[in-house]
Amino acid sequence: MAYELNNPLNIIKSEIISCSRRTDIPAFLMDWVIERIEKGYVDVVNPFNRTQISRISLKPEDVKCWVWWSKNFREWITKFKQNNKIFKGFKGHSFQFTINTPSELEKNIPISLEERFSQLSWLIHEFGVIAINFRYDPIIFYRVKGSNTVRSNLNQFEYIIENVSSLGVREVIFSFATMYPKVQIRMLRRDFYPIILPFKKKEEIVNKLIKICNKNEVDLKACCQPDLLKIQGIEQAHCIDAVKIEKLIREPIEKLPDKGQRKDCGCFKSKDIGGYTGIFHCKHNCAYCYASPAKR
Repeated sequence: MAYELNNPLNIIKSEIISCSRRTDIPAFLMDWVIERIEKGYVDVVNPFNRTQISRISLKPEDVKCWVWWSKNFREWITKFKQNNKIFKGFKGHSFQFTINTPSELEKNIPISLEERFSQLSWLIHEFGVIAINFRYDPIIFYRVKGSNTVRSNLNQFEYIIENVSSLGVREVIFSFATMYPKVQIRMLRRDFYPIILPFKKKEEIVNKLIKICNKNEVDLKACCQPDLLKIQGIEQAHCIDAVKIEKLIREPIEKLPDKGQRKDCGCFKSKDIGGYTGIFHCKHNCAYCYASPAKR
């Protein structure tokens, strides 16, 4: 396949680097990230037109904040400690940390809840609670082939909320799983039958979650699902939040909506340096993944 470098004489600069919505780079590809930082740039393939590549600057003078997305920050923390000078060359680091009830839908996450709470505690101690966006995402209901029992990944929601709130976290970003065709196909092939809930049922579930969150002084914020904002007590999520990042790095930052995301996304503009294919196939291989997980 022939590739064409967009703006070959120009390196695109972005104050916020997203790493990454498309795959779990912190869990699996930190050596690659460090290599690219040392080079000072990364070439990113357009996921919708794979013949086009954009060159993105990763120089500290161009990047004000990294936003890291992961379900397991063990490797990230290890690499940060080993390469402290490289990481501290940037003004800020922000973390999208997903912690759901462990389930058969995400069998390849090899760590306990307790270790993830420990990682969260370390990140808060190192960077402050303002650097953390805790995600319980997505919420999913399903059946297993041969059974009429309805299952979900909410079984330990209260336990998780109690633990993260004890560390000072005061927000949780959530959504209900979106059943894109590729998600439905993957789940059915694995003998999981996703349940698409009507709004009334979602409202009933969310009201129960609100009670748990209120008890622990945690706010529920919905990601990319405007219908949930009709429920009293639910606010709009801003996963990549330039206002919060401004407070984190203590200097002004550009505040533009990210038009490259889903219609109802509340994120501010950033540049994502991940991908869906090749080295970017996510090894977590979650059944409900919106991207393109590895098969093994």
